[in-house]
Amino acid sequence: MFLTQFDINVARRDAMRLLASPERLHAAVLTAFPPGQSTSDNARTLWRLDHGPARHDVRLMIVSPLRPDLTALNEQAGWSTGISGRSADYDPFLQGLRSGSTWRFRCTINPTTAVRRSAGARGKRVAEVTCEQQLAWFIDRVQRHGFTLPVDDQSTPSAQVTRRDVLRFRRQGAKVTLATAQIDGVIQIEDAEAAQLALVQGIGPAKSYGCGLMTLAPLTR
Repeated sequence: MFLTQFDINVARRDAMRLLASPERLHAAVLTAFPPGQSTSDNARTLWRLDHGPARHDVRLMIVSPLRPDLTALNEQAGWSTGISGRSADYDPFLQGLRSGSTWRFRCTINPTTAVRRSAGARGKRVAEVTCEQQLAWFIDRVQRHGFTLPVDDQSTPSAQVTRRDVLRFRRQGAKVTLATAQIDGVIQIEDAEAAQLALVQGIGPAKSYGCGLMTLAPLTR
């Protein structure tokens, strides 16, 4: 597995066109891999947009089974002075995760719940719309993937919704609307093997559209 960071040059028209549509950005990410090789038996290519405090500070995070070739993406959304991205072998980090360890984390999610209107009917996905609902959805999901969120003396979880968006774009002629939430905070690993799978397989729906990728970083004192 590989972890890639790609700095997007928002001054470029093509870059802004990609940022306007998760469908186009997903297609651009896939151009970094040979056809049919963006997934493996146990993992898939995940991506996420991280926005810094400045308008021009936009970073694309990618986790993938193969090291991506960023040439085409750089031509569309990078910097003319060189390749804007850098990739690192992710496997040593993943294999070094241990149960009981605590990390800072970030994850962008599409918090939806499948609701059945009648017995036997296929569930329709309904978005969680408030910060409280979105955080509760996240806590429930990560507990299924080998994580837990520490709480303080008032039972307040060590995470919060730090960014919310409603993405609207077209896919094969149909209008798509996605409610997304970025969650940041502190998380603890309860089951290292399950956590490793979550980091390479993603959490929740809309993984093709920039959701589900969780990244971990050491706690700073």
